[in-house]
Amino acid sequence: MLTEPLATNPAQVLLDRRARRRSLLSWCEFLEAKKNQAPAQHHKLIIEVLQKVTNGTLKNVILLMPPGSAKSTYTSVDFPPFYLANHPTHLILACSYSYSLIEGFGRQCRDIINTYEHELGYSLSTTAAASGDWRINTGGGYFCAGVGAGIAGHRADIGMVDDFMGSEEEADSERIRAKHWQWWVNDFSPRLKPDAATIIIANRRHEEDLVGRILEDEPGLWTVIKLPFDAREGDPLGRRPSEPLWKEWFLQNDNAKKKIERARRNPRTWAGLYQQDPHPEEGGYFKRDTIVEYDPEQLPTNLKFYVGSDYAVKRGEDLDRFCFLPAGVDVSGNLWILPDWFWTTSDTLSAVDAMLEMVRRRRPLLWAAGRENITGSIAPFLDERMRAQNTFVAIEEFSEAKDKEQKAQSIRARMSAKTVFFPRLAPGWSEALSELLSFPTGKHDDFVDALAKLGQLLDKIRPAFAAPSEPLDIAKYAFKPTLGWLKRSHEAQVAFQKAKELDK
Repeated sequence: MLTEPLATNPAQVLLDRRARRRSLLSWCEFLEAKKNQAPAQHHKLIIEVLQKVTNGTLKNVILLMPPGSAKSTYTSVDFPPFYLANHPTHLILACSYSYSLIEGFGRQCRDIINTYEHELGYSLSTTAAASGDWRINTGGGYFCAGVGAGIAGHRADIGMVDDFMGSEEEADSERIRAKHWQWWVNDFSPRLKPDAATIIIANRRHEEDLVGRILEDEPGLWTVIKLPFDAREGDPLGRRPSEPLWKEWFLQNDNAKKKIERARRNPRTWAGLYQQDPHPEEGGYFKRDTIVEYDPEQLPTNLKFYVGSDYAVKRGEDLDRFCFLPAGVDVSGNLWILPDWFWTTSDTLSAVDAMLEMVRRRRPLLWAAGRENITGSIAPFLDERMRAQNTFVAIEEFSEAKDKEQKAQSIRARMSAKTVFFPRLAPGWSEALSELLSFPTGKHDDFVDALAKLGQLLDKIRPAFAAPSEPLDIAKYAFKPTLGWLKRSHEAQVAFQKAKELDK
């Protein structure tokens, strides 16, 4: 066992120990300093949440973050020894998809206690000190198991699940997902005492994974901390939209950057593991194999520009976003969705200014919008802003009376023909892809609505080819010779023959 160095000021040592036993932040800073590291901004958020769990003010927590964000370091390694310092008789039950992984976390916890027992105020039991099943001298302890394994007989005051899913293959298996749910309902949850706290640390791989099922089955009972790699509106850390998470770590060198870019190129991986927003793999209304992506170098020149839009100005849509979707049509009629879209929550004034800024930048030939949004809402204000900024655009309005599937039919037909291309590396593309694949049952449809306006606009100015409803009857249009035609044909052949004889 390592010993603590002799203190030059014993009173200060006691004060520091007391602070570390009461404050998880102080405890984590103490541990990480030993590794010449310090908690990053998102780690401090984790620590703040876990402090509330320790204090008893928070019971059910789900932490969703990208792989490699060190969420397990602070939750499954640094936290248990601190928690037991505050609840010395409590029992911790920890589970993971891999027993060796969770046992490794248990071993690290045990070693921390063994090293810093003076800081913590307790020590390991001499009779129960296995890496995955140990006790402390005050009666508390730790037991771990794999997800799906039997845990009968192990009652717990706090339950922790760290990464319940091991692979995409498992995520795609309905049988395994059902097995996880049955384990949660019939094995894990019954082992928790009535007032126990529960912490789930994960990243998402499927809409119907364990986290998805729990949130559907127990709405309103969980505090969910979701930190996508690319920040979205209302980010818990206060990041700007698209600002990366822990960029001083994830983007520290070329290898780390390449790893992130490689993940971005797989929309499903990026949406689930990195953005914590898994979408249906195949899609419903929009099929996955009809969504064609392009890289920046593939974007053609000499495009004719248009914009499709969706305005969050209707009553009851306070949480919806404005979406202005610029696009270019090439000489073959293909539609290229451009990456500099405006897609965010905004007040109407800022959104109109963003609209006119896009007009100046892209010079669209037409701007497609809902009639209820323009004529029925912001037309006078928009006209005034256009005159004030000397920026004008022709607006083509479409009725919103149709249902959303009907309005999107035109763009779906073009996508099915593989004539619509989406920017693979655009900020927010993974979220847009998720919305496309979740339509029409998804929570939001502002991106789809703006895209549908482009389809409606193109149908009006350049109709897409429509296959005939019945096979073409070629015989109906076959040539039928008449007696007059036969006579004229014979006379032409005789004249041609005489001309050939004169040339001899």
